[in-house]
Amino acid sequence: MHTLVKPTTIFLDAVLTPSELKKFTPEELTSLATEIRQEIVSNLAKTGGHLASNLGVVEITIAMHKVFNSPEDLFLWDVGHQAYVHKMLTGRRDQFDTLRQYKGLNGFISPAESVHDAFIAGHSSTSISLAVGMALAKAHLKQKGKVVAVIGDGGLTGGMALEAINHLGHIQKDVIIILNDNEMSISENVGGLTKYMKRIKETFFYKDIKQKIDFIEDKLDQAQLNPAVWDLIEMVKKQAKDRFETPGIVFEKLGINYSGPVDGHDVSAVINALNNAKSKSTPQIIHLITQKGKGYAPAEADSIKYHGVPAFALEPALIDVIEPAAAVNKPKPKTYSDIFSQALIDVAALEPNLVAITPATAEGSGLVKFGKAYPDRFFDVAICEQHAVTMAGGMAKVGLKPVVSIYSTFLQRGMDQLVHDVAIMNLPVLFGIDRGGLVEDGETHQGVFDIAWLRTVPNFKVWAPKDALELRNMVYTAIKQASGPVAIRFPREKAIDASLLEGDGQPFSEIDPAIWEIVVEGNKADGLYVLATGAMVGTAREALKTLAANGTKPTLINARSIKPLDETLLAPLLSQPSARVITLEEGVLTGGFGSAVLEYGAKLRLSKPGARLADVVCVGIPDGFVEHGARPILLDQVGLSAAKITETMTQFFKA
Repeated sequence: MHTLVKPTTIFLDAVLTPSELKKFTPEELTSLATEIRQEIVSNLAKTGGHLASNLGVVEITIAMHKVFNSPEDLFLWDVGHQAYVHKMLTGRRDQFDTLRQYKGLNGFISPAESVHDAFIAGHSSTSISLAVGMALAKAHLKQKGKVVAVIGDGGLTGGMALEAINHLGHIQKDVIIILNDNEMSISENVGGLTKYMKRIKETFFYKDIKQKIDFIEDKLDQAQLNPAVWDLIEMVKKQAKDRFETPGIVFEKLGINYSGPVDGHDVSAVINALNNAKSKSTPQIIHLITQKGKGYAPAEADSIKYHGVPAFALEPALIDVIEPAAAVNKPKPKTYSDIFSQALIDVAALEPNLVAITPATAEGSGLVKFGKAYPDRFFDVAICEQHAVTMAGGMAKVGLKPVVSIYSTFLQRGMDQLVHDVAIMNLPVLFGIDRGGLVEDGETHQGVFDIAWLRTVPNFKVWAPKDALELRNMVYTAIKQASGPVAIRFPREKAIDASLLEGDGQPFSEIDPAIWEIVVEGNKADGLYVLATGAMVGTAREALKTLAANGTKPTLINARSIKPLDETLLAPLLSQPSARVITLEEGVLTGGFGSAVLEYGAKLRLSKPGARLADVVCVGIPDGFVEHGARPILLDQVGLSAAKITETMTQFFKA
């Protein structure tokens, strides 16, 4: 590995607030852009984070702060993970080495962090809706300032964004939309709108052709030409227009004034475009063409790989770290996403009607491999979670066996569709819920609510595997039975016992997740029980080792089916008056797995008036949003680390 000397940042050092860069010349702003890119790459080598997207918006961000006056002018960043430059220019550069670290700088936009962050942003396609709302509020309250929404071409595919554009065109409020067109989301963009954006870029040629024809017409005005020649000229003009389209015609027809395309890396051109839009009081959309990963060769070559990077993962290396050869050659541990994706590939070989769907998260969920194996049975629907769910319902109704691979936090956006278009008709759709539990990205991305709301939906089964093999067999079982909607949730984590699945042709076993599994047999006479779900089974194992050393031996049960509960096992367990039961889940306590156990206990009491039941303590995530930070730190903070669970068990079982 190579060492890179910390870059010189003469111009960046001079920017303490956005007001300083307003004094810079265009040449100085270009130098500032270079320094910012060096600073981003240097820092992300230490902290990790979203690299390619931020390198692509450097000139855009500089131009925004040159032309507008934040925070009086409101900047709304769609998703928000591309706002690192904005953070640097608004007084947070000195905290940049704490990016995405616990108690450090947030990896997304957060109003709690700065007055320059107008609204929280973690999910896609929200910025234009927010901008419409804020513009209406500013008009009503007679407040000064512009409202600027930055959205990518990937975000523009989302239903909310299109709904907001439709409304904005109708009400004609003063909103400026900056369309950052880099042809990428997390994965490569797909869809008709994406193809249209590409066609708009071709209109550079149309403009050129139109100018040349107009010039010829001017020269020929005084010439005596017969009608046939003029007809020929008009035909050429019409064909040129039909071939290349009028730029932004779709937006214009919806009532949004379109300008562009503009080179998004030409800071002077972007400034001119923004100044022109600023002078108007009607809705404006500025189409900027950028390159994701701009300025860092590896990210330019592979913007998908460098969308988000872990610390110390950049090549060439930017810090003086030498990795042992053994570590370099060591195979990367398989995650639950890897296990899930491979299971789908293997089941698809047995089930020709299996299809896989993802809403623009093919890379993160590991489905790229499935798409290569079965391209005709793989559907990336862009950033359209609602459409993904309802489309799966339509497929299932006609006879396919659809699998929706989706992050827990993104499935929240399809809640209505899940109920209305899948559950009511009891359709056999499998939901592979990735990132179920805590992640490092903070409040907007924590996958902690799915248990609580999914278990309220009739017809749904909710499962959580304890290890790689169980996840694999759950996928097989759900597809084979296809008796209704099933959700399998798993964490963003290395898969437990993944090594047992190494090699090709691993056999499947059909299992019944509704029958819970006794993982550790304790002293039955003590009446101590731990009911753990998903990743918490492995954590509970670690805690029980410490308790066993101190003479306490509870029974550990893998409650792999959160809905339905294993009432056959649970009823006699809860009916022991002297028993003590702890439930463990990596989800919110309110309405979660523990609540389900308590509800069942209340049901038993109704059937046995006056009966005394076991004492139950529920351990999970308290009622509050969990901040960003490393997963082990967050688990410890909410009481779900092995150490904290050991403390809770010791206190409860010894009391």
